[in-house]
Amino acid sequence: MLSEVLKEFTSTFGEDLTSIIDESVPCIVYMNKRYTGPELSSNSLASLGVTSGKCLVRHMRIKLSSDELAALETKLKDETERKKALDVKFSKLKAENAERERLEKVRQDAFDKEKEEREKREKEQLKAILPDTENHDSHIMDTSEILQRDVLQEVPEQNANSWSFDGPAFSRPAPQSTMRLEDLNCLLERVDNSLASSIEARTDAMVSALANGGRISIAEVRQRADAALEEEKEVVEVFADPCDRQAVVFKKKANVQIDEPMETDEFFEVGVEDIRNMQKDLRKAVRDQTQASFVSKEYLHKKNRQLKMEAYEHTVIRINVGEHILQACFNSAERSTNLDVFLKSVFTNPGWKLMFAGQKVVANESKNFVDLDLAPKSTLVASFGGQPVNVAEVLQGVTEVKAENASSISSNWLSTNKTFIPFNSTVNEDRKQKRQPLPQSTSPSSSGPPPKSSMPKWMQTGRK
Repeated sequence: MLSEVLKEFTSTFGEDLTSIIDESVPCIVYMNKRYTGPELSSNSLASLGVTSGKCLVRHMRIKLSSDELAALETKLKDETERKKALDVKFSKLKAENAERERLEKVRQDAFDKEKEEREKREKEQLKAILPDTENHDSHIMDTSEILQRDVLQEVPEQNANSWSFDGPAFSRPAPQSTMRLEDLNCLLERVDNSLASSIEARTDAMVSALANGGRISIAEVRQRADAALEEEKEVVEVFADPCDRQAVVFKKKANVQIDEPMETDEFFEVGVEDIRNMQKDLRKAVRDQTQASFVSKEYLHKKNRQLKMEAYEHTVIRINVGEHILQACFNSAERSTNLDVFLKSVFTNPGWKLMFAGQKVVANESKNFVDLDLAPKSTLVASFGGQPVNVAEVLQGVTEVKAENASSISSNWLSTNKTFIPFNSTVNEDRKQKRQPLPQSTSPSSSGPPPKSSMPKWMQTGRK
């Protein structure tokens, strides 16, 4: 306790530091918290947070009246009772947790025991039902195993060209583990082929070279590897040249509040047509999820970027400057840094920054307006350090027009753009794209015998 700590320094200071002198009560201050009089006997070093090492405390005496001492003792008594109540509650909760753990353990033991007994009974029943196969002859074939048809896999060593594709086929037992491993290998091969079409093309080229020449030289392997590395390098982005900005500035329209009539309760009721639309949207969402193609997010991003570049040829940027709006035209394939170059040429005050959807617009030499999601048209906010600005003071060399003329310029510039349809590849769509059209017959009904099969007669169904 703190009182015991003070008594340890009695011989050092030549006085009892816990005694009351001239109505002055001993006090200890530690970490800006004061412990006075009776509190010294109810607080320990551990309660102060001192469990090891060194600490520095301050000792002094303060004068307290009888009322203050009585209030301090009452407070200390209440604190002691509160701690006792907390200890009782803690002991009760601890006992409840222990009982809960005991009941859980009993239930788990009963469940494990019941599980073992059930498995034992099932084994005994299975043993009684199944016949004893140990006494059967070893030459009897086990038909329970899955059989697979296969051809001879060992090519004759003497003459490899004597192998015939019409060789005999027979059935043989195949272990389950081997079949599952083959299925997994086939699946991995399909995934690799779908994700790496360029690698597949290079592999096909290598296989063709081996089939034609019989072998391939080390120099050709090195040459093909260098060509593959060159193909895998990042393609240099081609940016468009700057265009005529057609920069204009116009004043914002005043917000006119129109008193619209209140909607009736019938407007908010859900009808049959609303239910049909909701069901249609849900079916479309389920179809998109269940029939989605196995493609990566990077492929989808590149595909959508390509479609945006094809659809959004031109871009119009509007910038809020005080009570006015600055409008300029750009090619979507331009470098995004051209926007900063344009603004530096028209803004007289250099302390500005652009904000879009609450975030700062950062131009980049390697990105265009499509990459920054500013195409085909966007409205930015020019901030001049949070201070209100006047267009006449911060803008130069830009003609002021009416809002209708600015909208006409924007519409003419964006008229060359096309509609962007996001790429949402599904399995059915892929099948439709890959399906080849059937050849149309020249005559309404085919005549003559059916075409002969390329398989041997003994392998065709219905022939012997």
